[in-house]
Amino acid sequence: MQVLLVDPSCEHLPDGVADLLTESGWQVQAADDYRSAVERAHSGQVDAIVLPMHVRGRPPGADRELVGLLREIDSRRIAAILIGDGPAESLLQEASLIDFASTGVSKEEIRARLTTLTRYQALVRSMESELTNMERLGKRLNQHFAQVDQEMQLASRLQRDFLPHVDEPIGPLRFAVVYRPASWVSGDIYDVFRVDEQHVAFYVADAVGHGMAASLLTMFIKKAVTGKRVRADGYELLDPSQSLSLLNDALAAQSLPNCQFVTACYCLVNTETLELQYARGGHTYPLFVSVEGRVTELKSTGGLLGLFPGEEFITKSIRLKPGEKIILYSDGLEFAYKPREEGADKWSYHRRVFESLAHLPVTRIASDISTRLDQEAGSLNPHDDVTVVAMEVMDNAPTEVSASGASMKVPAADA
Repeated sequence: MQVLLVDPSCEHLPDGVADLLTESGWQVQAADDYRSAVERAHSGQVDAIVLPMHVRGRPPGADRELVGLLREIDSRRIAAILIGDGPAESLLQEASLIDFASTGVSKEEIRARLTTLTRYQALVRSMESELTNMERLGKRLNQHFAQVDQEMQLASRLQRDFLPHVDEPIGPLRFAVVYRPASWVSGDIYDVFRVDEQHVAFYVADAVGHGMAASLLTMFIKKAVTGKRVRADGYELLDPSQSLSLLNDALAAQSLPNCQFVTACYCLVNTETLELQYARGGHTYPLFVSVEGRVTELKSTGGLLGLFPGEEFITKSIRLKPGEKIILYSDGLEFAYKPREEGADKWSYHRRVFESLAHLPVTRIASDISTRLDQEAGSLNPHDDVTVVAMEVMDNAPTEVSASGASMKVPAADA
């Protein structure tokens, strides 16, 4: 350890301190004044300094040079003892390795204080090194997070580009959507599309979880869902159970982990007869809203998608009338809405929410649901993705219809 004695013959330094420090294993150097001491300290070869507040002769500018030396000592975390009488505390930094000793301090006390200070010095330098490494790591993490944020924003825009625009009616049907990812991307997917001139399909699917993994699976779902089987001589219209079966087999063929599965509800509407066919696999039941505003669940059985190939699903059907509505939603809506009353039944509360909106057109239903979600506690940090697809039969829809089969073949020229 290198210790520097500033102006060692000064009357403020005890006699024999240099010899005692040498005997204790210190390598002792000397500097005649503050200026030369600054140069030694700046070289980085000094571990400790013992200096008086007043040097011999006290030349002009000595006070400024002392302050400069103390700043150099602080910046390099050098252990130091400042000896003298007067307001020395005003010169010292609050978190400093500089100790103050009054005139008359013994050489033994100087050695003991230096020993203690150098122990703290090693700890301080080690902590500063760790802090420097942490700052460097923090900068790298910030750069990484900024890049991830940009990539997630791009992924969000790409995922939304896959979703349909439902601003305009499709035949006698009007649609409205609420789509609220829990993060940048969503594990929910929905679609509304014409299967042919007479049929419109719409569905909501939910890949377990949310985030990037679930969102990538939704892109696969979007591609795998089909409403018809094309043949050389035309196409065959698929009923909802067939569409879900094909999706299930496509997912199962990917050998997804057991913790990865999908739920879905798929509906098919004949725009001429207003017959609605629906099937579900592990998903929340679709809601039927009557003209009077009564909300009921359309129940059907069906297991989770993607676990077992060959799973069977059941298609059920109802005949719709003008003013009636169908609402599909993901289970994230159940987590978003919390009953106000302690111990209240969750579905009863949800039903009351939907019933309070049932008299509104679907565009207002979607708007009001979005507003209610924003007002829920924790809306800025949602637990799950939320998707709602609402469909209503407009008042100008046909009321006299003829029966139509669930599947049919159409010549290729009409496809």
